[in-house]
Amino acid sequence: MTEVNGKIECKLCGAQVHVMQKHLLDNHPEYTPASYQEEFPGAPMLSDLAKQKVAESNAAKAAAAAQQAQNDAGQVHMAASAAPAASVASVVPRGTIVKKPLHEVFDLGAAKAALSAKGTPIPISVLTAHDHQDMVPEVSSIYVYDINELKNVILGLECSIPVYVHGHKGTGKSELLAQVAARTNRPQIRVQHTANTEESHIVGQWTVKGGETVFALGPLAEAMKHGWIYCADEYDFGMPSVLAVYQPVLEGKALVIKEAPPELRIIKPHRDFRFVATGNTNGSGDETGLYQGTLIQNSANYDRFGMVIHKKYMDKKAEVRILMGRCGLTEKDAEKMVEFATTVREAYDGAKLSDTISPRTMIYASEIGVKRGSFREGLALSFLNKLTTVDREVADGLAQRIFS
Repeated sequence: MTEVNGKIECKLCGAQVHVMQKHLLDNHPEYTPASYQEEFPGAPMLSDLAKQKVAESNAAKAAAAAQQAQNDAGQVHMAASAAPAASVASVVPRGTIVKKPLHEVFDLGAAKAALSAKGTPIPISVLTAHDHQDMVPEVSSIYVYDINELKNVILGLECSIPVYVHGHKGTGKSELLAQVAARTNRPQIRVQHTANTEESHIVGQWTVKGGETVFALGPLAEAMKHGWIYCADEYDFGMPSVLAVYQPVLEGKALVIKEAPPELRIIKPHRDFRFVATGNTNGSGDETGLYQGTLIQNSANYDRFGMVIHKKYMDKKAEVRILMGRCGLTEKDAEKMVEFATTVREAYDGAKLSDTISPRTMIYASEIGVKRGSFREGLALSFLNKLTTVDREVADGLAQRIFS
C-alpha cells in the first residue's frame, strides 16, 4: 500500500522505499522480486513517483531508439547507393546492433555496481534477431553475476579485445561467457581443446561429401565468417604448436587456411566476430596439481589476449542464493552447505586437503541431499567419494560437525 509520503512499505521490514527490487537486493538478498510477490500477493513494487520516472525513461529511450534507427537506415541507404550493385548486400548487416542498459539486459536491478561512476546506465551492444538464432545460448535466470567480472567481459566484447578467463573448476568460467552471449543475443560456438586437437579440427579440412571431395570450414573459420563468438574452451589443454594457429586471429587479422581452395583460403573477420577462451591455469602451468593434462603454454600466444580475468569462487551470499534458487534449499540449509564449502576451501588453501569443492559439486550434493533426506549423503556421493582415504576422513569430519 502506498503511504502518505509517496513511498511503499516493505512487507519484510517495514522500510519506506520507492523501488522494492533495489531494496530487496540491498537488504533482503534471499528474496527475488518473484518470491517477494509470491509471498505477498498484490504488494506494490514501485511507488507512484517511481512509476512516473520509469514511464518517462522508457519514453525517452523509445524516442532515442527511433531516431537512431532512422539515422542507421539513412546511412545504410547512402552506402548502398554509392556501392557497386554486386556489393550492396555487404553493407546490410545480418543483425542490427542496438544499445541497451547493462543492468536491464542482465536483470541486475538498481545495483550501484551495474551503473557508471556517475550513477547513469551503462549502454551495451545487443543484437536484434538474426540468421543464426539457433547458435545463441539459452538464458539462465538463476546465474549469479560478479558484476565487475561481467563489466570486464562486456568491455572486451565492445572493444573487440580477446578475453581469457581462468580459474578453479566450477567457478562458472564458460557459463559466464555463455550467459553474456545469451543476454546480448550473440551466436556462440564453443570448442573443447585436448592434447589430440589438431589444426584441421579448428580451421577446416578436406572431406568427402556426396561422393565429391570438398573442403569443409572448421568452427573458427565459420565463426569468423558469420560473426559468432568463438569460445576456445580448456585452452591450456591444447598443444602450443596447434594453438599458434590462433595468433593472427587474436591480433584481429584474417585467417589464412593454407590447404583450402583459393575461394576459402582467406577468411576475414566479420564485424561481430569475437574471440574468448577459458582455462584452469594462466598458461604458466598447473601450480595446484589438480589439473593434469594442462600444459605450459607459449608466452607469445597468451600475450595476444588483451584481457585476462582470474575468476574466483563466488562470495557466500551469492552461493547461498544459487543453492536456494536452483536446488530449492531453505536459507538455513543453503548456508550450511556454503559453510562446508568455505571450510573445505580454507583447508585446501592451508594444505590440509588435496582437493577443493566447486559450486557445481555443491549443486549436485544439494539435489541428491534433498532427494535422500541427508546432505551428508549428498556430499558423500558428489564429493567425498572422489577424495583419498585420508582426505575423505578429514572432509567427512567437517560435514559431520556442520550437518550433525
